[in-house]
Amino acid sequence: MGKQKAVIKARREAKRVIRRDARSHRQREEESVTSLVQMGGIESIGMARDKRDSSPIEAKTEAQDHYLSAIENKQLIFATGEAGCGKTFISTVKAVEALIHKEVERIIVTRPVYDILARRLGSSFMQYCLRPEIGKVEIAPFAYMRGRTFENAVVILDEAQNVTASQMKMFLTRLGENVTVIVNGDVTQCDLPRGVKSGLSDALERFAEDEMIGVICFDKQDCVRSALCQRTLNAYS
Repeated sequence: MGKQKAVIKARREAKRVIRRDARSHRQREEESVTSLVQMGGIESIGMARDKRDSSPIEAKTEAQDHYLSAIENKQLIFATGEAGCGKTFISTVKAVEALIHKEVERIIVTRPVYDILARRLGSSFMQYCLRPEIGKVEIAPFAYMRGRTFENAVVILDEAQNVTASQMKMFLTRLGENVTVIVNGDVTQCDLPRGVKSGLSDALERFAEDEMIGVICFDKQDCVRSALCQRTLNAYS
């Protein structure tokens, strides 16, 4: 499994070098999107014109740097921290990169992140990817995870503090080959009934960082959403 991740990383680096020829690459990408739309038999007007945000994301804090490195090099990532630390944004952007570069076949998320997906995929292409018969992007509520196996995908579980320990076990045993699984949440904001242990808290006790697994703990100083958001977190601490 470690070798497979290394191969995937090497392919990603090679593709980054190719992308330096920005103008010609962008033109080929738009042509391929147009062809894809025509094959799909859907309205192509406006799709090829959609501008997608392809700017690279850079870590603003040490914890974000750890998080980015884990997503690029590990297969299972647990991240906990309060609002505004970039957990959902960074994980979704990296998932889109993997999809566009054909490192995975699909993105699976447990709650809608349409604004981020639209920015990075382009609105029309996002709608295309969301079509059930295409299935490149899937919004899969946690309740529908049982009985499935996820392969060749980036899977993002958000608000993981609100699943139970048994639900977390069920989710983590759905995972097949060539997957990057990102489990995000905030253990301080659990909405489960009193006496029911958070699946995220339980997982953080069971798993430690190693060659396959990344564990990231953000704190209030990692809030990058805005100065006001950080001040609010401090006020309620």
